[in-house]
Amino acid sequence: MKLKIEGLMKKINSITRLMFFAIFLMVGGQAVAQIKGLNVEKYYIADSNDATDTTGGRSLQVGSVTYRVFVEIEPGSRITKIYGDANHPLEFSSSQNFYNNIDRPSSEFGYEIRSSWFSDNPTLALDSWITLGWAANLEKGVLKSLDPDGDAITGQNNTGGTALIPAGLLVNTDTSMGVLLSQADGLTSTIAAATYGQWAEGGFKDLSGNDTTVFGSVQYGNVFSCSSCELRQNLGVIGAGVDSNRVLVAQLTTAGDLNFSINLELQVPDPQNGGFVTIKYVADASVLLPGEQASPYLSYPPVCGCTDPRYLEYSPTFSCSEADSCINLIVFGCMDSAACNFRPDANYNIPSLCCYPGYCNDLDISKVCPQLNYNRFGSASLAIAPNPVTGPITLEILSPEDQDAMLIITDMMGRQVFKRSLYLDEELTVYSMDYAWLPEGVYIVQVQGRRLDSSIRMVRVNP
Repeated sequence: MKLKIEGLMKKINSITRLMFFAIFLMVGGQAVAQIKGLNVEKYYIADSNDATDTTGGRSLQVGSVTYRVFVEIEPGSRITKIYGDANHPLEFSSSQNFYNNIDRPSSEFGYEIRSSWFSDNPTLALDSWITLGWAANLEKGVLKSLDPDGDAITGQNNTGGTALIPAGLLVNTDTSMGVLLSQADGLTSTIAAATYGQWAEGGFKDLSGNDTTVFGSVQYGNVFSCSSCELRQNLGVIGAGVDSNRVLVAQLTTAGDLNFSINLELQVPDPQNGGFVTIKYVADASVLLPGEQASPYLSYPPVCGCTDPRYLEYSPTFSCSEADSCINLIVFGCMDSAACNFRPDANYNIPSLCCYPGYCNDLDISKVCPQLNYNRFGSASLAIAPNPVTGPITLEILSPEDQDAMLIITDMMGRQVFKRSLYLDEELTVYSMDYAWLPEGVYIVQVQGRRLDSSIRMVRVNP
């Protein structure tokens, strides 16, 4: 009997570890379900020739860096707005002023600027602005390394600015910016244009229609913060489609250290009912209202740490992995030495698993610790491996008897996406299936039978 009890306890501990590992993965996976990453590209570095251009009385500081901010989202999704609200301000700041060439009246946003203006006003191409997708009117923004149609704004393509530099401007060869601007300008109109709806904005301009933020012609400074503003594209914007759904949301030029926190509204495909559902992704997780999710990819500079949920040091707020930050591998178990199932090597306590029968050896575990018996220990009677799911998986199901059951999978909005009948053997049934067809996201896997009703969260991610 003692060996039987020990064997069952090992099985329970193994399944419990899988269950809590899945929960840890769900916490991070759900938060970043549609936002896959952030790219802050070093677009250009201003040199002494560029600094000679004094359009509107403003000039570039030598060494000023122009950054482009791209947010990568899941294929099929689209961004409808970048915004700030009372709980989640939209913020850009630098240790030095942002650059703006003010010769762009009524064109404060990136999508409004026309690239044809760059020929006689070259530093206009380095302005600071926010946008959705477009880096100029009808021209998508794309990483320079993926630009399919080269450069049309540097050197001999412009007049050389107010100093009429013979070789033209924007030709710095500093290799720290990666692909040179003279090789690719990050603008493309070769991709078939999507259908766009109405643009709308609010919270940036005064009653006279002047943009009074650091992105307009009125104010010159190093901080932009708003708690009631938005730039919206009502049909949504997708990336240029060169390699992924990577959408440009801002261009920022400064000689200082850059910081930002942004918030985005996405339209996400609804495979069950068709159409789209709206999800808001925010940089700050301290306040989350219904329909809001936090993403670590909406802040800069990135916060790095342990991104492996198997370790105690893991946090879903980290957007990048830091070497040697994952130290203590999680060991789940009852950490109360007075319990019959005390686990001395555990470092993550699960009090609900602890039982105190007074004497455990050679006793029937179902009577000694009834809360651990089959259908009474809830989600632990159902385990999934691996979780997150990238392809084939194995379900382990503990059943108190032979019985017919139903396997049901629903998404986080309660919509059923899969249903299949199963026959369960008494004790352990192992069931294998490939769920690679499911869209990325978090799902509830439920097994229902005459004496069994268990569920567990499953995270589906692309490999």
